[in-house]
Amino acid sequence: MNYGKRGVRAKQRALNSKTTKLGRKLILTLVKLALASVIGIVICAVCAGLGAYKGILASTPQIHLSDVVATGEATIVYDCEGNEIDQYVSMNSNRIQINSMDLIPKHLGDAFVALEDKRFYKHNGVDFEGIVRSAVHFIQSMGKTKEGASTITQQLLKNTIFTTWTEENGNMIKMFKRKFQEQYLALAISERFTKEEVLLRYMNAINLGQNTLGVESASQRYFGKSCSDLTLSECAVIASITQNPTGLDPIRFPESNAKRRLDCLNNMLELEFITDAEYEEAIADTEAVYNRIELHDLDVQTAVNT
Repeated sequence: MNYGKRGVRAKQRALNSKTTKLGRKLILTLVKLALASVIGIVICAVCAGLGAYKGILASTPQIHLSDVVATGEATIVYDCEGNEIDQYVSMNSNRIQINSMDLIPKHLGDAFVALEDKRFYKHNGVDFEGIVRSAVHFIQSMGKTKEGASTITQQLLKNTIFTTWTEENGNMIKMFKRKFQEQYLALAISERFTKEEVLLRYMNAINLGQNTLGVESASQRYFGKSCSDLTLSECAVIASITQNPTGLDPIRFPESNAKRRLDCLNNMLELEFITDAEYEEAIADTEAVYNRIELHDLDVQTAVNT
């Protein structure tokens, strides 16, 4: 390097030359243009997002609390002494409503919470922690597996308000719109319903296989008794159906249901819904509970064929 007077002057002349100044201005202008473009894109994206948000809210169903309830019930015929003698069931109507949580075993509600929404008593209708966990799991698996993040409150809305969700047929726009509306309404009804009210309506609404809707119809179909009389072991069987009412049918696929039932009992133990002794008793009943289901189904089939 030349640090003499001539060298320094030459360096000064080079720095102050017109070509250098123009180059600097050009670079500065390009940087400003790039920043302006980024800001413009961000503003457009925000405006588009706000527009979509308002559009989705505008098309969200206007509901009353009385709308968030399952419809369609079985017609039950009684004799003059009040004994049930027959039931008439049409498609999507095999439901027997239960109007009070006092008529449902605590183990049954806990079983659904343990399997479907472990943070049910902690969130306000939308489990944002679960949504983040689901997104991370989806990314880690490179999009190969999805982990559900719908809360029991959202599932209640799906079964009572958004009943056409099965017609989305993989349409991501429709699915996103419905999911957003579900979350919006879930937050709204969580402000008006207690957790017990949400859980009761959910258990009255869900599909539990064998053309049964709601826990009372399912209990009658699988065990031949009211759900108020279900044991912990039997509660876990019924709660295990809802994820896949066909594939987890305890009559047709007892092995699949049993695997899900084990998950249910493990989760209930982890959440301290049951004691170690209750857990061990239910585990010991695994084979017997499916035998009882099989025997009752034989009685049902015999009655139908006579």
